[in-house]
Amino acid sequence: SRVNDELCKDMRSSMFMLGALLATVGEVETSLPGGCDIGSRPLDIHLDGLEKMGAEITVDQSGIKCRAAKLIGAKILMKYPSVGATENLLMCAALAKGRTTLVNCAREPEIVSLVECLRAMGARIRGEGTSVIEIEGVKELSGTRFTPVDDRIVAGTLLCAASVCGGDVQIYGANKKHLGAVINALQNKDCKIEGDDNYLRVRSNGRMHAVRVSTAPYPLFPTDMQPQLLSAACFSDGVSVIDETVFENRFAHARELAKLGARIKITDNTALVEGCCKSDSPYMISGGQMSASDLRGGAALCIAALKISGESRVYGLEYIDRGYENIEDMFCSLGGYVLRTKDR
Repeated sequence: SRVNDELCKDMRSSMFMLGALLATVGEVETSLPGGCDIGSRPLDIHLDGLEKMGAEITVDQSGIKCRAAKLIGAKILMKYPSVGATENLLMCAALAKGRTTLVNCAREPEIVSLVECLRAMGARIRGEGTSVIEIEGVKELSGTRFTPVDDRIVAGTLLCAASVCGGDVQIYGANKKHLGAVINALQNKDCKIEGDDNYLRVRSNGRMHAVRVSTAPYPLFPTDMQPQLLSAACFSDGVSVIDETVFENRFAHARELAKLGARIKITDNTALVEGCCKSDSPYMISGGQMSASDLRGGAALCIAALKISGESRVYGLEYIDRGYENIEDMFCSLGGYVLRTKDR
């Protein structure tokens, strides 16, 4: 089974075809995956796990070839709790013979949701939401009807935008427990966030406070929210410190914000962000043109554009559209003025 090259070259998620097709048809070929340029995103955790279950894998310039006459359950110690690798191995192990144990696996809500879906299809899995998941392979899976978990990163993006721009925003379908680290970073006397497992409300006067966060696997602060928080921190009343520990090249948005006057200093994997609303040394961030080079960085630039007085233009919507459905409509519904155009 050859996965369409055009579908692979732009999307990191094409990797998920490996585990699913290997388990169902015994072989799969795909070109090397594309995706956002945010640093090294090695495939070795995916491929090592598949090999432990009996897959024969070849990787060259033409892509990845996987074959397995028979998949056998195995104990797989993951060197990092990769979300994508955990999902890939879960799908493959669901139809492997015997027991597979994933150790040091990802704990994200998306993992729990995938397990719930697989279980509804007949898979035998336990331990989701912890660092050890056990899968007893079954002979076949059946169809089901399933509603996946809410997109917590979209909800977190809205929280950031509301916190820095001000307002009273209600988000339905978002789970407060899934965004604990983000809420902790944003919430203060000028920004109140409340909610439950299906609702969030943020009330902010638009006064952003300085933050100190380090990105890390769930349940700590998510790397996919770092760009949005950094953007909001540009408008804070102090100096924020943001450590990026997951990816080594995830500050491209900082360079774009600096073009408009934001004071950001990057040293290794740490960003020092001097907010423009410091009482002792305020400064101006002006509207202008910014270019997105990755999905979340693009959302971060949109947040800044909403806050800045005057008109700003954000290019690179092809990146933003990967993770936000009609982001302009989302922000317009909250009172922003956002217009999608085709000019360059």
